[in-house]
Amino acid sequence: MLRNIVLVVISILAVLLLSVGGDRLLGLAALGPRIPDSMELLFPPHSEQAFATNEFSYTVRTNALGLRDREIPPKRRDTFRIIAIGDSYTYGWGVEIEDAWLRRLEERLRAAGHRVETINLGKPGTGPPDYAQLAEKVIPLLRPDLVIVGMLMGNDLAAVGPEPTTKARGRITETVWQIYPNIMGLVRDLAPVKDARRTHEMMPPQRTSAEDNRRWTANTARQFLEKMPPEDRARFEAFEDGVKEAFLSGNLNPYMIDLAMQNPRFYMINLDWDDPWTQTCIERLTQQFTRIRRAAERDNARVVVVHIPDGPYVNEHALRNIRRVGYEATEALLATDTLDRAVSLAGERAGLTVYSVTEVFRERRDDPTLFYELDGHFTPAGHAFFAEAIAPLIAGEIVDLAQYKN
Repeated sequence: MLRNIVLVVISILAVLLLSVGGDRLLGLAALGPRIPDSMELLFPPHSEQAFATNEFSYTVRTNALGLRDREIPPKRRDTFRIIAIGDSYTYGWGVEIEDAWLRRLEERLRAAGHRVETINLGKPGTGPPDYAQLAEKVIPLLRPDLVIVGMLMGNDLAAVGPEPTTKARGRITETVWQIYPNIMGLVRDLAPVKDARRTHEMMPPQRTSAEDNRRWTANTARQFLEKMPPEDRARFEAFEDGVKEAFLSGNLNPYMIDLAMQNPRFYMINLDWDDPWTQTCIERLTQQFTRIRRAAERDNARVVVVHIPDGPYVNEHALRNIRRVGYEATEALLATDTLDRAVSLAGERAGLTVYSVTEVFRERRDDPTLFYELDGHFTPAGHAFFAEAIAPLIAGEIVDLAQYKN
């Protein structure tokens, strides 16, 4: 019986060693994923939408992968590829894609002698759980050298999502990945084929004009107004006429007003470091950052987090304007360091570097040109200033990663 047990153990070990060896041989022959001709990573591919309000006018065009960016060439060994994941501030709401901060960052890095290409993976309305899910999907497909996670100040900390419920499965999956990285990678790389097939069958390109989108926005605003309870309706009626007109005519994001009605203290909720909810947000953000780091490590990519300043926390004009659309916001927003500390702590716990340029923006707190008056997003000048502020930091990451790989 002892001899049989020893034989079984030896056989199991031999099979394990042979399977691991086969996995490593597969890694030598692997060609990487084939990028489909067309698929919907974020938006319907080959679509075009125009937007125009009293504050801005721009057009959104998506490439074959459903991203708001140029067509993506095959990955080159001599080019440093950067992808940026984030919400509407990364996407470039209110500006042409050439004016969005990621493209401005690319221009600055190239001017400094770095051979880089950037890919914009921003999508309005998303938050950290979406960033982690997207990272797990796109990193193996696009094979970046650097992943920038654009965390919108305040907003993204409050949007960390529920407690993940797949911890045990995650640990098992990570163990299998460590033993069989190439087999697991091959299985993962086959997924885009299925996604591309679905895109081809179900997602025709979208074409909408600025008037189409303004009409839809105005209709959404009217629906929100009709559903407002009396106390919220009274608050809305107290707004200045220009704000009400912009809302009802489709010239102001209706969801901004709807959120102000439901949660007027939205910009204040994470300012107390000792509040249990703030600590819960840090915990959950750490988990999402960890997912992104693990996804990047599988393909030898590095991840950094950039904390994107939101107007009311860094700019006096933006603070006053957010009050005009229904939010409660005190001068404490312009002095708080809680939000930077929270994101930095989550990044530290997840093993990620976090960059903040909050104080750089606060040095121009009296500049009215960086954020749109009522909409609140970066103007072209705001995007350019943000790119200027983070360019040296990202350049340092490029140099450091190049030295590490060499």
